[in-house]
Amino acid sequence: MILLSVLLCTAGCTTNSSQITTLEKADQESGENNSSVDLDSMFTDSRMTLPEDGIVSQELMEAIAGKDAVFEFYSTDENMHISYYWSYEGKKIQNAVEQNMKVTFTDDRVDEVKKAANNASVGLGVTLPKENLAAPAKLTVMLSEKWDADMVLLCKLVDGVPERMCDVTVETKKSSQQEYTSLTFPVSEMGDTYYLVGGKTTADEEDEKNSDDPDENTSDNSSNSEDDDGSGSSSAGGSDDQQADPSGSSDGKVHTCKIGIECSTILDNMDKLNKSKSDFVPSDGWILYLSEIEYTPGETVYDILYRVCRDTDIHMEASYTPAYSSYYVEGINQLYEFDCGDLSGWTYSVNGWFPNYGCSKYEVSDGDVVEWHYTCDLGRDVGDQYYGE
Repeated sequence: MILLSVLLCTAGCTTNSSQITTLEKADQESGENNSSVDLDSMFTDSRMTLPEDGIVSQELMEAIAGKDAVFEFYSTDENMHISYYWSYEGKKIQNAVEQNMKVTFTDDRVDEVKKAANNASVGLGVTLPKENLAAPAKLTVMLSEKWDADMVLLCKLVDGVPERMCDVTVETKKSSQQEYTSLTFPVSEMGDTYYLVGGKTTADEEDEKNSDDPDENTSDNSSNSEDDDGSGSSSAGGSDDQQADPSGSSDGKVHTCKIGIECSTILDNMDKLNKSKSDFVPSDGWILYLSEIEYTPGETVYDILYRVCRDTDIHMEASYTPAYSSYYVEGINQLYEFDCGDLSGWTYSVNGWFPNYGCSKYEVSDGDVVEWHYTCDLGRDVGDQYYGE
């Protein structure tokens, strides 16, 4: 993640979305991966087994960076007899770094968390190492048994109380004539023990009805239907010019994502704020409430921000930083880097993950939730773990 620029703020930037797209294409064409790693010798169908220590080298991550494929890394916790694998999209890896993918499982405090989570019937602790993810990742946990659950949530303990993080995809699978449960969830945070808790949500009479029908599909797939049609979008701007016309996408689909802009950390640091900027801080910290918008495939986080700010008359200034081959957002709504202390500035997250590369390199996908945060502490106060405690 690029948080604070090494360059001081320069004159006003007048870039537009089409310019950054052109720059991006040129950057990708000139920056082809020249890694000496032989992918064919390491992967079979883009899968590999994790080493015992769970470490995947930077060299290997560089080799898969930018590839249009999903790469899976498998391992097993021998103590708990639970298998798992990580999934990375190669094209989402822009700044490859070494990855520690070692996962351990525990029963510690599980009963406590289950009780607090409305008496959940099943649960498991998942410990993830402190790590800066190279890209958005998913973790799939393959249990050695079948859970009697059709809904599972991922949560963490905050001051001893479970806090919901995300929904988990639940599937029942068969292996060697044995049924087992597979749990998949996006990982946006590392460095703690997280808890998978769940149970049954179907009524008893529904279960009895299904049990009487041998042809009924008994798969425990979670009801997380993909809402990709984007109908009923409430655009945060609704410009109808050619730059923002998603209907022109080659696949004929309407693509949507969400974007929000907030500076609530300033409210806790008003004593540090440049006094001339106090009028630009909303009373609740939200410059733009989370809004669903349509986008054209290939647009980046920067493109989305630029277009939304333009269409809603929100001030935004950015500059291209050659050192990072990306645009750096210097100011939004007249709030700039260093306006609220030496460690202040703008940063962004996608689905809760803080990318370790610039916003004009991150291409948006359907359903993405993009949030721009003003930080007063180098990202730590808005949830970015990269810079440590």
